[in-house]
Amino acid sequence: MIRLRRPAVAAIGLLTLAAAVALPLWTLADGTTSHPTVTLPTLPTTTVPTTSGTVSPSTAATDNGAVLLKAPIIKQDLALDCESAALQVALAVQNIDVPQDQIYASLPQDARPPVIGSYGYPSKWGDPFKDFVGDVNGYEPSFTGYGVYYPPIVTAAERYGAIANGHTGWSVAQIESQLHLGNSVVIWLTSDFKPHVPQYWTAWDGVRVPWAIGEHAVPVIGYDTIKDTITFVDVLYGVERTLSTEAFAAAMTTFGGMGISVSATF
Repeated sequence: MIRLRRPAVAAIGLLTLAAAVALPLWTLADGTTSHPTVTLPTLPTTTVPTTSGTVSPSTAATDNGAVLLKAPIIKQDLALDCESAALQVALAVQNIDVPQDQIYASLPQDARPPVIGSYGYPSKWGDPFKDFVGDVNGYEPSFTGYGVYYPPIVTAAERYGAIANGHTGWSVAQIESQLHLGNSVVIWLTSDFKPHVPQYWTAWDGVRVPWAIGEHAVPVIGYDTIKDTITFVDVLYGVERTLSTEAFAAAMTTFGGMGISVSATF
Protein backbone atom coordinates (compact mmCIF):
# COMPACT_ATOMS: atom_id res chain seq x y z
CA MET A 1 0.00 0.00 0.00
CA ILE A 2 1.41 3.34 -1.01
CA ARG A 3 1.54 6.49 1.09
CA LEU A 4 1.76 9.09 -1.69
CA ARG A 5 3.61 12.36 -1.70
CA ARG A 6 2.22 15.07 -3.97
CA PRO A 7 4.94 14.71 -6.67
CA ALA A 8 3.89 11.10 -7.08
CA VAL A 9 0.58 12.10 -8.71
CA ALA A 10 2.29 12.50 -12.07
CA ALA A 11 4.03 9.16 -11.66
CA ILE A 12 0.71 7.44 -11.13
CA GLY A 13 -0.73 9.13 -14.21
CA LEU A 14 2.04 7.71 -16.37
CA LEU A 15 1.36 4.21 -15.12
CA THR A 16 -2.43 4.36 -15.47
CA LEU A 17 -3.76 2.70 -18.66
CA ALA A 18 -7.26 2.10 -19.95
CA ALA A 19 -9.79 0.90 -17.38
CA ALA A 20 -10.26 -2.84 -17.30
CA VAL A 21 -13.80 -4.17 -17.81
CA ALA A 22 -13.10 -7.81 -16.98
CA LEU A 23 -10.42 -9.73 -15.15
CA PRO A 24 -7.01 -8.23 -16.06
CA LEU A 25 -4.82 -9.85 -18.65
CA TRP A 26 -2.33 -11.15 -16.09
CA THR A 27 -4.83 -13.81 -15.06
CA LEU A 28 -4.84 -15.20 -18.59
CA ALA A 29 -1.45 -14.31 -20.05
CA ASP A 30 0.52 -17.05 -21.76
CA GLY A 31 3.71 -17.94 -19.99
CA THR A 32 2.53 -16.74 -16.60
CA THR A 33 3.48 -19.12 -13.83
CA SER A 34 0.44 -19.58 -11.64
CA HIS A 35 0.54 -19.59 -7.86
CA PRO A 36 -1.35 -22.18 -5.84
CA THR A 37 -4.73 -21.05 -4.59
CA VAL A 38 -5.17 -21.30 -0.84
CA THR A 39 -8.75 -22.40 -0.19
CA LEU A 40 -9.92 -23.42 3.25
CA PRO A 41 -13.46 -24.04 4.50
CA THR A 42 -15.36 -21.01 5.73
CA LEU A 43 -17.76 -21.33 8.67
CA PRO A 44 -20.67 -18.99 9.41
CA THR A 45 -20.16 -16.83 12.48
CA THR A 46 -21.89 -14.14 14.50
CA THR A 47 -20.07 -10.80 14.47
CA VAL A 48 -19.06 -9.34 17.80
CA PRO A 49 -17.52 -5.96 18.71
CA THR A 50 -13.82 -5.59 19.39
CA THR A 51 -12.12 -3.28 21.82
CA SER A 52 -9.47 -2.14 19.30
CA GLY A 53 -10.00 1.19 17.55
CA THR A 54 -13.33 2.90 16.82
CA VAL A 55 -16.15 0.42 16.40
CA SER A 56 -19.04 1.08 14.04
CA PRO A 57 -22.28 1.35 16.04
CA SER A 58 -24.31 -0.33 13.28
CA THR A 59 -25.56 -3.85 13.66
CA ALA A 60 -24.30 -6.63 11.40
CA ALA A 61 -27.52 -6.78 9.38
CA THR A 62 -30.65 -4.70 8.82
CA ASP A 63 -34.13 -5.39 7.52
CA ASN A 64 -33.59 -3.54 4.24
CA GLY A 65 -30.96 -5.89 2.85
CA ALA A 66 -27.93 -3.96 4.10
CA VAL A 67 -25.05 -5.39 6.14
CA LEU A 68 -22.49 -3.39 8.10
CA LEU A 69 -20.13 -5.37 10.30
CA LYS A 70 -18.96 -4.01 13.62
CA ALA A 71 -15.33 -3.27 12.78
CA PRO A 72 -12.56 -1.01 14.09
CA ILE A 73 -11.74 1.95 11.86
CA ILE A 74 -7.95 2.04 12.06
CA LYS A 75 -5.01 3.59 10.22
CA GLN A 76 -1.94 1.67 9.14
CA ASP A 77 1.14 2.32 11.26
CA LEU A 78 3.81 1.73 8.59
CA ALA A 79 4.02 3.48 5.22
CA LEU A 80 3.39 0.42 3.02
CA ASP A 81 1.81 -2.05 5.42
CA CYS A 82 -1.86 -1.77 4.47
CA GLU A 83 -2.10 -5.58 4.36
CA SER A 84 -1.38 -6.10 8.07
CA ALA A 85 -3.73 -3.26 9.01
CA ALA A 86 -6.47 -4.69 6.79
CA LEU A 87 -6.05 -8.11 8.38
CA GLN A 88 -6.15 -6.54 11.84
CA VAL A 89 -9.61 -5.17 11.01
CA ALA A 90 -10.83 -8.48 9.55
CA LEU A 91 -9.58 -10.40 12.59
CA ALA A 92 -11.16 -7.89 14.97
CA VAL A 93 -14.56 -8.55 13.38
CA GLN A 94 -14.13 -12.11 14.72
CA ASN A 95 -13.07 -10.74 18.13
CA ILE A 96 -9.44 -11.73 17.46
CA ASP A 97 -7.38 -8.80 18.67
CA VAL A 98 -3.91 -8.76 17.09
CA PRO A 99 -1.96 -5.50 16.52
CA GLN A 100 -0.77 -4.82 12.99
CA ASP A 101 2.90 -4.60 13.98
CA GLN A 102 2.67 -8.16 15.30
CA ILE A 103 1.05 -9.31 12.06
CA TYR A 104 3.76 -7.61 9.99
CA ALA A 105 6.55 -9.13 12.08
CA SER A 106 5.12 -12.58 11.35
CA LEU A 107 5.26 -12.11 7.56
CA PRO A 108 8.17 -13.47 5.50
CA GLN A 109 10.32 -10.59 4.25
CA ASP A 110 12.38 -9.98 1.12
CA ALA A 111 14.22 -6.69 1.53
CA ARG A 112 16.36 -7.02 -1.61
CA PRO A 113 16.14 -4.01 -3.98
CA PRO A 114 14.80 -4.50 -7.50
CA VAL A 115 16.69 -4.66 -10.77
CA ILE A 116 15.45 -1.67 -12.74
CA GLY A 117 14.86 -2.22 -16.45
CA SER A 118 15.32 0.07 -19.44
CA TYR A 119 11.97 1.82 -18.95
CA GLY A 120 12.69 2.73 -15.34
CA TYR A 121 10.42 0.03 -13.90
CA PRO A 122 11.48 -3.11 -12.03
CA SER A 123 12.43 -5.96 -14.34
CA LYS A 124 13.26 -8.30 -11.44
CA TRP A 125 12.19 -8.13 -7.81
CA GLY A 126 10.81 -10.29 -5.03
CA ASP A 127 7.66 -12.41 -5.11
CA PRO A 128 4.80 -10.78 -3.12
CA PHE A 129 2.91 -14.08 -3.30
CA LYS A 130 5.62 -15.41 -0.96
CA ASP A 131 7.08 -12.44 0.93
CA PHE A 132 6.59 -8.82 1.84
CA VAL A 133 8.66 -7.21 -0.93
CA GLY A 134 10.94 -4.27 -0.21
CA ASP A 135 11.19 -1.79 2.66
CA VAL A 136 7.90 -1.41 4.54
CA ASN A 137 8.85 2.25 5.09
CA GLY A 138 9.87 2.71 1.47
CA TYR A 139 8.19 4.61 -1.35
CA GLU A 140 6.44 2.75 -4.15
CA PRO A 141 7.07 5.25 -6.99
CA SER A 142 10.80 5.03 -6.18
CA PHE A 143 10.62 1.20 -5.99
CA THR A 144 12.17 1.07 -2.55
CA GLY A 145 9.21 -0.86 -1.16
CA TYR A 146 6.05 -2.58 -2.34
CA GLY A 147 3.89 -5.00 -0.32
CA VAL A 148 2.54 -8.54 -0.08
CA TYR A 149 -0.25 -10.56 -1.73
CA TYR A 150 -2.78 -12.99 -0.31
CA PRO A 151 -0.94 -16.28 0.54
CA PRO A 152 1.21 -14.87 3.40
CA ILE A 153 -1.84 -13.01 4.73
CA VAL A 154 -3.83 -16.26 4.71
CA THR A 155 -1.04 -17.87 6.73
CA ALA A 156 -1.01 -14.96 9.18
CA ALA A 157 -4.79 -15.13 9.66
CA GLU A 158 -4.56 -18.85 10.42
CA ARG A 159 -1.63 -18.27 12.80
CA TYR A 160 -3.87 -16.09 14.94
CA GLY A 161 -6.76 -18.52 15.07
CA ALA A 162 -8.98 -17.60 12.11
CA ILE A 163 -10.07 -19.56 9.07
CA ALA A 164 -8.99 -17.86 5.84
CA ASN A 165 -10.14 -18.49 2.27
CA GLY A 166 -7.73 -16.79 -0.13
CA HIS A 167 -7.71 -16.70 -3.92
CA THR A 168 -8.11 -14.51 -6.98
CA GLY A 169 -11.41 -14.27 -8.83
CA TRP A 170 -13.55 -12.88 -6.01
CA SER A 171 -16.81 -11.36 -7.24
CA VAL A 172 -18.97 -8.78 -5.50
CA ALA A 173 -21.67 -11.43 -4.99
CA GLN A 174 -19.19 -13.73 -3.23
CA ILE A 175 -17.98 -10.88 -1.03
CA GLU A 176 -21.55 -9.99 -0.07
CA SER A 177 -22.24 -13.64 0.76
CA GLN A 178 -19.31 -13.66 3.21
CA LEU A 179 -20.39 -10.36 4.74
CA HIS A 180 -23.88 -11.77 5.27
CA LEU A 181 -22.25 -14.58 7.28
CA GLY A 182 -20.40 -12.01 9.38
CA ASN A 183 -17.01 -12.41 7.69
CA SER A 184 -14.93 -9.49 6.45
CA VAL A 185 -13.12 -9.91 3.11
CA VAL A 186 -9.75 -8.25 2.51
CA ILE A 187 -9.52 -7.19 -1.16
CA TRP A 188 -6.49 -5.98 -3.16
CA LEU A 189 -6.93 -2.94 -5.37
CA THR A 190 -5.17 0.44 -5.71
CA SER A 191 -5.30 3.46 -3.43
CA ASP A 192 -7.19 5.57 -5.99
CA PHE A 193 -9.92 2.88 -6.14
CA LYS A 194 -9.88 2.78 -9.93
CA PRO A 195 -9.14 -0.07 -12.37
CA HIS A 196 -5.65 -0.27 -13.89
CA VAL A 197 -3.87 -2.61 -16.27
CA PRO A 198 -0.98 -4.04 -14.24
CA GLN A 199 2.71 -3.99 -15.13
CA TYR A 200 4.94 -7.04 -14.59
CA TRP A 201 8.30 -7.91 -13.15
CA THR A 202 10.00 -11.30 -12.90
CA ALA A 203 10.57 -12.65 -9.40
CA TRP A 204 13.94 -14.09 -8.40
CA ASP A 205 12.41 -17.57 -8.82
CA GLY A 206 11.26 -16.80 -12.37
CA VAL A 207 7.57 -16.18 -11.62
CA ARG A 208 5.92 -13.34 -13.54
CA VAL A 209 4.48 -10.90 -10.97
CA PRO A 210 1.67 -8.42 -11.69
CA TRP A 211 2.03 -5.07 -9.97
CA ALA A 212 0.61 -1.57 -9.91
CA ILE A 213 1.70 1.64 -8.23
CA GLY A 214 -0.60 2.27 -5.29
CA GLU A 215 -1.20 -1.41 -4.46
CA HIS A 216 -3.63 -1.38 -1.56
CA ALA A 217 -5.52 -3.88 0.60
CA VAL A 218 -8.81 -2.97 2.26
CA PRO A 219 -11.16 -4.90 4.58
CA VAL A 220 -14.71 -4.85 3.18
CA ILE A 221 -17.20 -4.47 6.03
CA GLY A 222 -20.57 -3.81 4.45
CA TYR A 223 -22.93 -3.60 1.51
CA ASP A 224 -26.34 -2.11 0.74
CA THR A 225 -28.46 -3.77 -1.93
CA ILE A 226 -30.89 -0.83 -2.10
CA LYS A 227 -28.21 1.83 -2.59
CA ASP A 228 -26.02 -0.63 -4.54
CA THR A 229 -22.89 0.19 -2.54
CA ILE A 230 -19.89 -1.47 -0.89
CA THR A 231 -18.35 -0.16 2.34
CA PHE A 232 -14.77 -0.74 3.48
CA VAL A 233 -12.09 0.62 5.78
CA ASP A 234 -9.39 2.64 4.02
CA VAL A 235 -6.53 1.92 6.40
CA LEU A 236 -4.25 4.40 4.61
CA TYR A 237 -6.18 7.25 6.23
CA GLY A 238 -8.14 5.39 8.90
CA VAL A 239 -11.57 6.19 7.44
CA GLU A 240 -14.66 4.30 6.36
CA ARG A 241 -15.44 4.66 2.65
CA THR A 242 -18.38 3.67 0.49
CA LEU A 243 -18.25 3.14 -3.28
CA SER A 244 -20.88 2.12 -5.76
CA THR A 245 -20.87 -1.62 -6.37
CA GLU A 246 -19.96 -0.98 -10.00
CA ALA A 247 -16.95 1.18 -9.09
CA PHE A 248 -15.71 -1.31 -6.50
CA ALA A 249 -16.07 -4.24 -8.91
CA ALA A 250 -14.06 -2.31 -11.51
CA ALA A 251 -11.32 -1.47 -8.98
CA MET A 252 -11.01 -5.16 -8.08
CA THR A 253 -10.02 -6.06 -11.64
CA THR A 254 -6.51 -4.60 -11.28
CA PHE A 255 -5.42 -7.63 -9.23
CA GLY A 256 -7.91 -10.11 -10.67
CA GLY A 257 -10.26 -10.06 -7.71
CA MET A 258 -7.52 -10.98 -5.23
CA GLY A 259 -8.72 -11.34 -1.65
CA ILE A 260 -9.25 -13.43 1.46
CA SER A 261 -12.28 -13.97 3.68
CA VAL A 262 -11.66 -14.24 7.41
CA SER A 263 -13.96 -16.24 9.67
CA ALA A 264 -13.80 -17.64 13.18
CA THR A 265 -13.13 -21.26 14.14
CA PHE A 266 -16.07 -21.51 16.54
